[in-house]
Parts: sequence; C-alpha cells; structure tokens
Amino acid sequence: MKRLAFTVLAAVLVAGSLGSCKSSSQDSLLTNINNMDKTSIYKKAETLYADGDFKKARTYYSFLYDTFPNDPLGHKAALRVADTYYQTKNVESLTEARLRYRDFANRFPNDPDRDYALLMLGNTYTALKLYPDRELTNALEALKAYRQLVTLYPRSPYFDDAQVRINQVQEVLARHEWLVARYYARNKVWKASEARLKYLKEHYPNYSRMDRVNALLQEAKTKEEAVNEEIEKLKKKSKERLKKGEAGQAAGKTAKNGSSQAPSAGEGTTKED
Repeated sequence: MKRLAFTVLAAVLVAGSLGSCKSSSQDSLLTNINNMDKTSIYKKAETLYADGDFKKARTYYSFLYDTFPNDPLGHKAALRVADTYYQTKNVESLTEARLRYRDFANRFPNDPDRDYALLMLGNTYTALKLYPDRELTNALEALKAYRQLVTLYPRSPYFDDAQVRINQVQEVLARHEWLVARYYARNKVWKASEARLKYLKEHYPNYSRMDRVNALLQEAKTKEEAVNEEIEKLKKKSKERLKKGEAGQAAGKTAKNGSSQAPSAGEGTTKED
C-alpha cells in the first residue's frame, strides 16, 4: 500500500512538472523515481542541479520533500527547491525562492541549515542591483536577514559572507542618506542636511566616503550657525523697531494729553471790578 502511494505521488509530481513534455519522458522519469530510494533521489537531483538542469532537479527535490517532509534529507530537499528558483535570477523566480527560504527559516527554527536559509533569503533581495536613489525596501529586508544570521549564528560558516554583504548593503543605504543630505545642502536647507549627515555617521560609520560627509557636515553647521545669527540679528532689529514705535506712540499720547489739560489764554484770571 505504501509502495502504491509512493508511485501515485511520483506520478502526480512528474505530471505537474513536465505537463508539456511527451508522455514517454514522463514515464521514464516516473520509472526512475519509483525505483530509487530517498538517498538516490537526492543524489540524482544534485547531479541535475550541478549540470544546470534546475527545472528537472526541482522535480526530484520536490518529490523528496513532499514524500519525507520530516526527514533531514527532506529538509535539505526543501532548501534545494528554493535554490533551483534562485539560480534563475529573474524577478519571478527570486520572489518564489524568497518565499521558500523564509518559510523554511520560520518552519524549522532548529534546523542546522537555517543559517543558510537566512543567508539566501537576504541574497534574494541583493541578487538584483540595489540603487541608493530608488526604493530601499529590498536593501532593508536584506539587511534584516543578514543581521539575523550574524546575531543568531556567530559560528556559522556563512557568518563572514553575511558580514560582507551587510557592509555592502549599508554602503547603499549610506549613499542614499548622502544623496538626500547633498540635495538639502544644494537647496540651502542646512538644518535638514545636518540631520541627515548625523544620522549617516551614527548608523553607517564605515561609509567609504566619510571624508566628504565630514566636510559637508562642517559646512552645514557653519552655514546653519550663520543663518541663526542672521535670524537673531533680524529679531533684534525687529524688537528695536517695535520698541521705538511703542516709545513714539507713548510720547505722542503724553503730548496730546498734556496739551488737552493746559489752561487756555485768560483762563483762571479774575476780572477786576
């Protein structure tokens, strides 16, 4: 009965992955899988993968994982399915690979290959070039995955690779902050430019152009101080003008009140009889 179920599942998987192929090819692949044990299936898939036949390798990996989902070899096969999508490196396949790596990392938190899944999860975001002047979601998600790896697995064989990639992603993010800060500086919004540059220095201290950051930061501070001084001068002048105006108004009122209270000519004299 178990053998029958094994055969039926193999037939379904092969038909699904090779639906457009000739029936003879399907029959041949079905026969091969049906006559192999799990170790042999994995080895066959690895050979196909090494030869660059990722689609066919995926058939063997998928069958192995679906048949033995709780087996360590089944877990490895699940990762390799994700790898077959990753190797194509177009947007659709990378999205599929990303979903599978993330699912593996979440579903098997104690699996010895979880560090690899996290590395590759990050790689699905960085496989296509990151640009500092565009949307940064991919860079931030990649950084999150790599940091999780180096935090949770400091002894992982992928630690150094993840750390290098962290530095590369941070360079992109720092470059973004630099571009924004320079934009503000060009438009003489010095306070905003200074804030961006301070953020850059705090969060990305290894930025390769830190000398330019420091130079622009000093300029922004100097210009902002000059702006503040000019504002204070204007405020002082405004207060002085206001005081003069108030003093003038007060003097005018005093003069007016004095003239209205002064006696007119002849007023207050006594007529002699």
